[in-house]
Amino acid sequence: MLDYLSGNDHRDLMSESFNLLTKNLTKSVNRFVVYKEGSQSIEIPHGLGQRSKYIDLLIKHFTEDEEYEKCQILQELKELVLMAGD
Repeated sequence: MLDYLSGNDHRDLMSESFNLLTKNLTKSVNRFVVYKEGSQSIEIPHGLGQRSKYIDLLIKHFTEDEEYEKCQILQELKELVLMAGD
């Protein structure tokens, strides 16, 4: 999916998304911002089923990097997102 990004860009995007989404799990369930630069941001809307898919993408990335603590936090976020009706 993100094959067009260089290795470093891909890692940076995944890390930035993780930081934004896990800063406040409750807030992320309501406003799912996956990237922010200055005053612009990219948000995945509620109700499309894409939020949990994006979290799965992050979990896959961090599993490959053996960052299992991050995977656990992302799994908690995924459960909240699914309960809210992703």
